[in-house]
Amino acid sequence: MRRSPPGFVQADLGCVVKIGGSLTRDLAEASRLVGALVALVGAGHRILVVPGGGRPDKAIEAIDRERPLASETAHRACALAQDQTGLILADPGIASGTAACATVGQCLAALAEGSLPILLPSRLIFAAEPVEPSWDVTSDAIGAWVAWLLGAGRYAVLTDVDGVYAAGRVGESEHLLPEIAADDLAAMGHTSVDACAAAFIAAKGIESAVLNGRHPERVVDWIERRPCRGTLIRPARQAAS
Repeated sequence: MRRSPPGFVQADLGCVVKIGGSLTRDLAEASRLVGALVALVGAGHRILVVPGGGRPDKAIEAIDRERPLASETAHRACALAQDQTGLILADPGIASGTAACATVGQCLAALAEGSLPILLPSRLIFAAEPVEPSWDVTSDAIGAWVAWLLGAGRYAVLTDVDGVYAAGRVGESEHLLPEIAADDLAAMGHTSVDACAAAFIAAKGIESAVLNGRHPERVVDWIERRPCRGTLIRPARQAAS
């Protein structure tokens, strides 16, 4: 975790967690996941959630298949889709103790009040333009950028599979990679995490993981630094410990 110079705000985040849009297909499961994160914040963990595009993003993709959109149109629409999914995840009907936040200040205020901040990232994205407008760059990369921007030393991509699989053998337990170097992951192309996010993780040295959000106990274990099923991403090539 980076320390801020005197006079600058210290976010002091423990980790940023990206909740993949696939996890909103079953809202009961989404509720259990968000509830587990709320409980962690109540126990003193400083966590920030970045939402994926979810169902709104799928609608944009369908429109693009019907009539291809300009890259800038798709880029802006997908950023706003993340906001919509974030609003849904922050709704009291999903879990109490959350706060939908459009700014960093609102996120820090939510944590100070004991709430789980769920970032609506479009305002930050439009102001900073951190990524190229491309379908190859997903909310995985946005989440990694937010983790780096706010100095969080850890980042988790939560999806609906157990982690990253070798040779594209998704769902086959024997091919699950328990850990991988970020630059090796980037070389694999798009897997359970997009290649742009993996390259950014490697460049910025962010300790990361890909975990199955349908099993909140695994996310809890990772945040509390206990062994868990998933793929741990080392920020650079190094000998496995």
